[in-house]
Amino acid sequence: MTRLPDLSPSVGVARLRSAEEWTDVPLYRGVSYCDAVRRARAGERLRILPGSIEICQWAPVVLGLTEPRSRFEIDLQPRLEFPTVGFLLAPLDSFPGVPEVVLFSAAPDQLRGAVENAALWEGHEDRMDLSALPALLDRRANVRRGLISAVNRVLASLARLSPWQALTRQLFRSQLLTAGFDAVISRLLADMSVCRNSTVVPMLTGCVNVSFFCTGGITWGRNRADHLVSGWPTIGVSDLDSNQLGA
Repeated sequence: MTRLPDLSPSVGVARLRSAEEWTDVPLYRGVSYCDAVRRARAGERLRILPGSIEICQWAPVVLGLTEPRSRFEIDLQPRLEFPTVGFLLAPLDSFPGVPEVVLFSAAPDQLRGAVENAALWEGHEDRMDLSALPALLDRRANVRRGLISAVNRVLASLARLSPWQALTRQLFRSQLLTAGFDAVISRLLADMSVCRNSTVVPMLTGCVNVSFFCTGGITWGRNRADHLVSGWPTIGVSDLDSNQLGA
């Protein structure tokens, strides 16, 4: 059995069964899924419904909130089936029930030890846009791993600047620009780190995945450039039970 790592802060994620579920929880309206996860990590409970994510062009498609229509959207894989009703996000220690996936961010050395006995996702085909597991489990120098780390350090510096935040929010309203940017970063950097790699993959496969942070995860999610994000499905996790989660 996989053991849930003792890392915090952590965020629980579960799909809603209907739009009327958990209506007492505030509805998220904002730039991206990784921004919503950032707010949940800081202590908020949030619901995400279709239309909640106002700028990011990737997350609504892979989360099943938007039907893929363009070639760019159809190529975003893996993804949850449309229509997905929505999601509940909350800190793990106050999650109302048992989440489907738990999200942790931590330094590579912490996650390396945590995944040693976990059921890991093997469908990434060594693509580091989908998973950091090949790099995490191989301590040898790697050019692409170094590139991702260097770019993320630059993005983390820019993320503190209000003009950069405003610029990214303006530019990535455009699907054309988003599609072009995705074509580049999917070959060079991490891509859809929090929404696809750490939420969708564990939900679909029941396996743990680890990812470098993507541009949105750094810029909008305000995550540390030297950390990785991981998604842990609660099915098969040995020390996660309803008493622990307050169900």
